[in-house]
Amino acid sequence: MKYKIECESLLLQRALENFLQEYLSNDGKVISDKKGDIIIGKDIKKPFTKSQLLIQLEAINQNHQIKDKMSDNLEIDMKVFDDLIQDTPKETFEEKLDKLIDNFANDLKKLIKEEYGKK
Repeated sequence: MKYKIECESLLLQRALENFLQEYLSNDGKVISDKKGDIIIGKDIKKPFTKSQLLIQLEAINQNHQIKDKMSDNLEIDMKVFDDLIQDTPKETFEEKLDKLIDNFANDLKKLIKEEYGKK
């Protein structure tokens, strides 16, 4: 992963540049002490050593990758769901009427059986 460091604290700026010299790039994720992709003090706990910094950055990258995969899967699942909804045929008036008549006939038969079954 490539990083760009933009800190207001010159001491923090130099420490990060020293620790991450092989990962620096002008188009990388911004590491900052105020605002950026990764914020020191919020995303990266202080104080830190070089190894602690690298471990925390690796964990952040893995979390981003997991979130990206979950987001991709969610989009795919929603597309499948939308396709299922669209593929479900709408009930026509005749089908609704047939169901109503069938239910009425069944209820009527049940009522007649109950009434004549008592006598």
